[in-house]
Amino acid sequence: MAFLSWRDQYRVGVEHIDREHLFLFGLINGFHDRHRSGADTRELQSILNDLVQYSEEHFRHEEETMLENDYPTLSAHCALHEELYLAIFRLGEELAADSSSITMDTHRFLRNWLVSHILTHDLQFADYLAKRSAEQEKRDEAARSAAAGKREDEARSTAATKGEKQTPIAG
Repeated sequence: MAFLSWRDQYRVGVEHIDREHLFLFGLINGFHDRHRSGADTRELQSILNDLVQYSEEHFRHEEETMLENDYPTLSAHCALHEELYLAIFRLGEELAADSSSITMDTHRFLRNWLVSHILTHDLQFADYLAKRSAEQEKRDEAARSAAAGKREDEARSTAATKGEKQTPIAG
């Protein structure tokens, strides 16, 4: 069984963000599995470096998506990303200094680092996107209704005009 299992409740609803979250799950599981199987410090450092680098890339993608969607708490979310990035970067430095510092607390930290961020902060973005989409759908429906009403009015007006021209003049 995987140390960290992906669940549908983690889905943000933006395909590339969900795909990247899933990849991060894989990196953390790889770190856990390799540590438990006795991997040497260099290999664990390599996995953790991959996690640091990929997290930085993922955060950039997520922030770009938030910017494109006018996410109102983008700056606060960016600050959270910076804190998360620094936390795993420091973890990598600690591992480089002392490989015996990897404990189950390290594994739990990595799991909580990712899952808590997704459940607490990224899903707020998902809620924002859903609300924004619903509001846009309402505006689109109102625009369609208004356009349909205008076409009906124009059709009646055209029919009325044609009807007036066809009315014989009494003489």
